[in-house]
Amino acid sequence: MPLPELGPDKVAVMIGDVAGHGISAALLMTTARALLRSRQLHPGKLASVLDQVNAQLCSDSHAGRFMTLFLTVLDVGRKTIHWVGAGHDPGIIFNPRNQSMQPIEGLDIPLGVDPDWRYHELHHTGWEPGTVLLIGTDGISETRNPTGEMFGREAVLSLIRANAHRSAAEITQAVIKALASFRSLSPQRDDVTLVVVKVVGEGT
Repeated sequence: MPLPELGPDKVAVMIGDVAGHGISAALLMTTARALLRSRQLHPGKLASVLDQVNAQLCSDSHAGRFMTLFLTVLDVGRKTIHWVGAGHDPGIIFNPRNQSMQPIEGLDIPLGVDPDWRYHELHHTGWEPGTVLLIGTDGISETRNPTGEMFGREAVLSLIRANAHRSAAEITQAVIKALASFRSLSPQRDDVTLVVVKVVGEGT
């Protein structure tokens, strides 16, 4: 879920995935979204923000209810990516110059589990035109075809590499179409959410 711009050179993006389904899961996501949107998100402070949000969710949510989260702030001026991964699938950075794929992983547990947990902010420095960042839920790699085979992370990496010359919107559509084709007539068993960011010049 994209958040409002923090300024001309900083943009925040987050993706969350709640355990379970139904009204209680929706309420947990809504509460987390509201708590995050009410706070200023800036590099160097993301971990403390999640410390506060996590403590609040732990006090409000029922036992067994938790959510994973990937929260990132892109600083265009400094060409840095700051993030906290709370039990969520790693993001992926694709460098078109050397065709490398770099996972950006978190160190932390999901929100709503331990009110005393202290979160950790990480960062990646340096990007160039054509760099692609993909953040998504585990429903992407865990999509299954009619025989029960999973789509897998390697297929996601191949899609990024094959479509990296396209726009962020086109890369997103390429992933969605590939998942639909792979799934065929099988029902979609899990949520599929992704955000793609592409560097188109000196900024994003």
